[in-house]
Amino acid sequence: MPRIIKFFLFLIMFLAFFEAGLISSYTLVTSKPPDIEKLIEMQIDTVSSLLDSGKNLTSTITGGPEEVKIINNADVADALKAKTKLDGINIRSLNATTTHDTGLENIEINITATGYRENQTGGTGQIVIRATEQFTVTAAARAETRSSGVWVDVNTIRILSVTRIY
Repeated sequence: MPRIIKFFLFLIMFLAFFEAGLISSYTLVTSKPPDIEKLIEMQIDTVSSLLDSGKNLTSTITGGPEEVKIINNADVADALKAKTKLDGINIRSLNATTTHDTGLENIEINITATGYRENQTGGTGQIVIRATEQFTVTAAARAETRSSGVWVDVNTIRILSVTRIY
């Protein structure tokens, strides 16, 4: 069998085992059935954001990302809350950075924020005391530059990760 066919078969088997491991580990960690479409979409978004960062390699090497002020932070917080299905987003924790030139009209930004989920008490009548769960939300979006900051197009927000803070 030619080497190229062996390589592609190896690559296909590697991806199949990787995806099976990802799905099973998600099930073990969350104790919930996995949403396979969402897991694959998250992987594609992560890989595409890594590939997009290579476009601005020169600006990344010469300096870190530039912090920008979000003008419509309440709308952004509401959009993040709706897309992550959390109970709320702390507006004070909203932070936006970009590696693009802020002199351009439209830029890509990365958004980080802290979200929370209120506790759900069980229906058995027991009182359960737990701290409110907190999450770090990372997203990407397109924004228009204005004189006082950036106006985020909430329809372009893509959630990259939602990580529980312990």
